[in-house]
Amino acid sequence: MQNRVSDQPAFILHRRDYQESSLILELLTQDYGRISLLAKGARKRRDVAHFQSFNRLAVGWSGRSELKTLTQIESQVVTIPPHCYLPVFYINELLLFLLAHNDEQHSIFQRYQLLLLEFSQLETGSDTTPDDGIEPILRNFEMDLLTELGLMPQLTQLGFDQQSVKAGSHYVYDPDRGLQPSGDTTPGRFRGEDLLQVDQRCWESTQALRTAKRLLRQIIDFNLRGRQLQSRQLYQQMNKKH
Repeated sequence: MQNRVSDQPAFILHRRDYQESSLILELLTQDYGRISLLAKGARKRRDVAHFQSFNRLAVGWSGRSELKTLTQIESQVVTIPPHCYLPVFYINELLLFLLAHNDEQHSIFQRYQLLLLEFSQLETGSDTTPDDGIEPILRNFEMDLLTELGLMPQLTQLGFDQQSVKAGSHYVYDPDRGLQPSGDTTPGRFRGEDLLQVDQRCWESTQALRTAKRLLRQIIDFNLRGRQLQSRQLYQQMNKKH
């Protein structure tokens, strides 16, 4: 990675306090993938509003270590409805856990920009009643992310033997072998017709959306390697209150 970079498009995935007045930022950048920056004195700066999630940034940095030092920041606010904050928090966590540092992910950066644009175009709803449009947006992003990282299994063929997935049959997901045939009473099985709809992203079908959510969660959980997502815990806590 270059020792000095300027005007690099970026989004904040996570920020945490450091010492008395600084921040450590985890960013998704256009040309350098996920990077870590030290923003010295950021919490006392007049332009502290720059350091907010959802802002589209232009940043600069310098340094040779993995933790670079921020030298420039400009921001453009991307306005999304409040009920989309938690879904974006969830996606940010996925990117933090699944993306390696300093690994160029230009396609994922562009896809993340599109995700925020899609959320910004949803009608504003209540903080506790998510808009119906959120689920298809999340499923599309998860599938695109997993495909880009080589983690998404074939949904029209079985792993290894290349047999076609068929409507009327049942399947299970095996992390090592992809989709595999299952008995009609196997717990957690998927219907072939639902998997084919997921492959075509037919989100008009409620069953396809449910199947996609369950399957993608299995794939994601396997690749999280036991790490827990705070966004899921927050979502569960919110559901308990309502």
